[in-house]
Amino acid sequence: MIEDALRYQTQGDDWTKRVALGGVVLFFGFLLVPLFTFQGYMLEVMRRVLRGETDTPPAWDELDLVDITVDGVRHTVVVMGYGLLLTLALAIPVLLVIGGGLGGSEGLLLVGFLVAALLYFIGVLAMAVILPVATGNFVRADSIAAGFDRDVLTSVGTSRTMLMAVVMAFAVNILVSVGATVLGFTIVGYLVVPFLAFVGQSAIMYIWGRGFADAYEEEYGEPPLAPTTSTGGTHGSGPSAAGTASGMNDPVDDSYADDSGRNDDTDDSGFGTSAWDDAGDGDSGRRR
Repeated sequence: MIEDALRYQTQGDDWTKRVALGGVVLFFGFLLVPLFTFQGYMLEVMRRVLRGETDTPPAWDELDLVDITVDGVRHTVVVMGYGLLLTLALAIPVLLVIGGGLGGSEGLLLVGFLVAALLYFIGVLAMAVILPVATGNFVRADSIAAGFDRDVLTSVGTSRTMLMAVVMAFAVNILVSVGATVLGFTIVGYLVVPFLAFVGQSAIMYIWGRGFADAYEEEYGEPPLAPTTSTGGTHGSGPSAAGTASGMNDPVDDSYADDSGRNDDTDDSGFGTSAWDDAGDGDSGRRR
């Protein structure tokens, strides 16, 4: 899985152009708007992976830059929402620390500090699991509110399949960080870092997408997005949009009735063993 993820952006004859453009967009991320565009591209990567289209990375010239930039902004709202929740969770122990300092109570000061450190550690771990699921559900439903869906966060976020994906993505992040650190020691290497980061972030979104897709199908008996026969356009808004793009009248039932999309074979990632066509049995509810 990790190898497939890292090789994802090297597919196709024009992969050098795609990676070069991605690196340039990220290089100008300090201007903020390109950073949202970069994030929107990554969301498109996840969207295609959720549809089972893992062999065709998005080409920059087939995307609407305005649309993907807006997507990046909307996803940032989801991320900031969880950041705010983490900040509020840390507010109480911080107040204890301040109160202990003002009151001269060393015991209260120590307790506040320890509680704050513990909550911060737990919060970081929780965010590492929650954000991939929130991002996957945001892409699935094309809705900010979906990023805070408690049922999906609980069911998919606690799935062994999704947790494996989180660990794998973390491993990729470490590899990319080490590579970027080594390259950063020279001026030429430093200029290469944005292109490495583009490939690395694509790999992370690939793994998140695969993990979310398999975990979601295990829990709800259907893939998060229906596969399409066309990769054109910027993005769909859930299964119905995917079905429309592929010319299907009933994307929920008919899109899985045959062997289009993923097949019954499992891959070497060890992720879910259920197939796309299994969802065509009409059971659209969550599996018990």
